[in-house]
Amino acid sequence: MLIREFAQDNQQNQATKLASLATLLSDRADDTNSQKQISQAAFIEAAKSLGVNLTPETLNDAISQEPLSNILEPLDPASGVVRFKGNTETETGMSVDQAHAVVDSNAKKALKRRQ
Repeated sequence: MLIREFAQDNQQNQATKLASLATLLSDRADDTNSQKQISQAAFIEAAKSLGVNLTPETLNDAISQEPLSNILEPLDPASGVVRFKGNTETETGMSVDQAHAVVDSNAKKALKRRQ
C-alpha cells in the first residue's frame, strides 16, 4: 500500500467519524427537544476525543465538504456555534412537566374508577 492511499483512507475515516458525531449530536438534540446547535469548542473537543485532529481553522473546511455539509449548516465564525441542519424553532404542544402532570391526573382518575 502506498502512503498516499493510507493518508486518503485516514481522511475518509476521519470524515466518517465527524459525520457520525454530528449525526449523534443532532439526533440527541431532536430527542431532548433542545436547540440543534453546539459550541465550536465543544464540537472540537468531542472530535478530538474520537481521535480526529480538528482545529477552529480546519472546522470550516470540514463542514464545507461532504458528508458534513449534508448534516451541518455553513459555519458562521462570529456566532461561535455549530448548527445542525433543520435548526428551526419547533412549537411543542406542551412541556415535559405538563405531559407528566396530565399522565398523573389520568392515572389517578382511572384508579378511582376501578375502586
